[in-house]
Amino acid sequence: MLGLAHQAEAALQGQLPPGAEGAVDGRVVAQTLIDTLGMLADKTAGRLEPDESRLLDQTLTALRFRFVQTMPRS
Repeated sequence: MLGLAHQAEAALQGQLPPGAEGAVDGRVVAQTLIDTLGMLADKTAGRLEPDESRLLDQTLTALRFRFVQTMPRS
């Protein structure tokens, strides 16, 4: 879970894996990873330890907030 979160944060900062630069927008990659984490949160609801659930919720909230902050302004 933390690996996906780290990859999403890196994508929001424009740090894509070698070969992916220019091929896709980092925000698209980040959105996919954030959606994946959201799906994991839904699928594991009620089956995580309280500290695991809190970590997942806080991580998702932080990533979603960062995603909104990186939206282009019109």
